[in-house]
Amino acid sequence: MLRFWQNPEFVRHRRSELRQTRALAVIFLVMVVCLLVGLACWISREHSLDDMRSLAAQFDGRWNERLAEMERRNIAEFWQLFYFVLTLIQTGILTFWSLLSCAQSISGERERKTWDFQRITRLTAAEMMVGKVLGEPVLAYFIVLCCLPITVVTGLVAGVSFAHILSAYILMIATALFVGLAGIWLSGLLESRSRGIGIIGALGLYAFIAGAYGLRDSNFPGLGAFSPLNGLLALLGHDFDAPSGARLFGLQVPWPLMSLLLYSTFGAWLVIMIVDNIKRDYDQVRPLSRWQAVASATFLNLMVCLMFYPRPEMMFEFAQSPSQAPERTFSAHNFVTIMILVNAVVLFVVGLATLAPHEQLKAWWRRRLNGHTTLLSEDGLPWPWLILSAVAAYAVLAFGLFRWRREIPFDSHLVVTAAVQSLVVCTFVTRDVLLSSGAD
Repeated sequence: MLRFWQNPEFVRHRRSELRQTRALAVIFLVMVVCLLVGLACWISREHSLDDMRSLAAQFDGRWNERLAEMERRNIAEFWQLFYFVLTLIQTGILTFWSLLSCAQSISGERERKTWDFQRITRLTAAEMMVGKVLGEPVLAYFIVLCCLPITVVTGLVAGVSFAHILSAYILMIATALFVGLAGIWLSGLLESRSRGIGIIGALGLYAFIAGAYGLRDSNFPGLGAFSPLNGLLALLGHDFDAPSGARLFGLQVPWPLMSLLLYSTFGAWLVIMIVDNIKRDYDQVRPLSRWQAVASATFLNLMVCLMFYPRPEMMFEFAQSPSQAPERTFSAHNFVTIMILVNAVVLFVVGLATLAPHEQLKAWWRRRLNGHTTLLSEDGLPWPWLILSAVAAYAVLAFGLFRWRREIPFDSHLVVTAAVQSLVVCTFVTRDVLLSSGAD
């Protein structure tokens, strides 16, 4: 798997996308675009200098000192801006291209009636996944490779350490791999007639990843690391107002490291789902097994709990007495409400993921009457697995209340209230899932 350049699926895409004529054209186009970006950055710096010269001519005094300082740093800031823009452009091209191309990989093959020919090859499921996640956007990786020498030289001239340049590229590639895996997983869930829906879903996922940048100032700052912008801006030193790091269990973690942690953990679940289903017929695709669904529900609740951080400036709860001024304290009730809502969504997704076809349910019921199977069966009803997931989610909630008991004080009655709310949510979700499955 590590020798991906010999993977037949990767080789197929490389030969198709990087023919000699196209490769030379791409190299020339990349050089021209880099030149234009450099000129645009230089013009931007010149406009800033002209504005400062106008201010200095009008007001004199300290504006002349600022103008002299700006002229002295003009070249260095030009190179910093050039490196900054080049890095962001490459990140945008690579991540967007990876997501969009991988989101059409399997559904596109089904539309062209060639997917069955790929599934019956001797390639393993893991080899097919690696070949597609690296082969589908191979042209985007080639564009980044062409920009690499210019970016490295520009960064070094701008005074950026080689370690920061290397870290930026590692984060860029990790993001592209994560969104590529998400695109393949999404494409595998859709039939050919739903290819347009897959593209819309991919665009929605990209909007979430880009919009996660704003979560850095919320009570779940760790989720902001889903956006590579926080990590890249921290490495480039262009976001001085941002928090210096994400929060994991209350501890400060650098943004790039937090992004890699999220991509690796959530990406591992995507790998499990893709490898288990990529070579199956469409009507036999099951995103997760029952035990995997319970484990994933526990994982999601645990990650949300670990990323929670009661920011003092974000805390809110009005005083109980109307005559008192509102106190800016975060309530444990708010934390419980947030975790209950998250658990409701997770339980519903788990319930849909564990649905079994009606024929399998009838076969399971006959085996159960004969005493050959139990309630905890892969082909049985989903409600036992929903109960296990709900119990695990409640344990995570109780753990979170205990962890933050000093920052968000609570009484013992809140634990009982959380248990009742969890039971109500589990009951309603189980009812809806059973109605969806058509079970009696």
